[in-house]
Amino acid sequence: MPDWPATLSEFCPMIETHVTQMSLASVLCNYLLEGLSPVTACEHMPGNGLPEFTVRVDRQDVVFSFTCVAPPMFSGKVEQLARAQSIDVVLVRCFTESFDALPASVEATLAGGGLVPFTLTDLTLYRHEDDALWLVPTGFGAAVKLTDEGLQLHLVPPYETLIDRAFGIYKSAAEIAERLYPQVVR
Repeated sequence: MPDWPATLSEFCPMIETHVTQMSLASVLCNYLLEGLSPVTACEHMPGNGLPEFTVRVDRQDVVFSFTCVAPPMFSGKVEQLARAQSIDVVLVRCFTESFDALPASVEATLAGGGLVPFTLTDLTLYRHEDDALWLVPTGFGAAVKLTDEGLQLHLVPPYETLIDRAFGIYKSAAEIAERLYPQVVR
């Protein structure tokens, strides 16, 4: 089993950030960056009205931002940044009101390539049986796949039943828990 980087700067050393200890935001960021692998360059990107823990991945034109604040805070800024820079922006909200295994809710605004921004809310992390990482809806509907080329919108989610959905979410939650609490799992 691989040793996962504890901090963002370990995964992406070109980032100079004040985040030096393991946190939920850094673990989730590393987890999402793995879905875009290989990541050749990324940078800490505070400002633009987004939370302090915001990272831009240059090659894939994706921004990941992390907060513990409930909606609608930052939602307008996500769409505004996506539209202004023609990029995809993902906001991960870490709070306990989620009904899935992960205490997180994801919003994604896709505007890469200059397309009209398309926003999906109330997504969660899902690990497919082929190891691809996805952002999936509460039930059925549009989903986002993380690839080495960036984010891909799919109108059909990567599962056939809600049981399959639950399995992929639990798999993702277990992977994140292993990174957050390696001393318990090993």
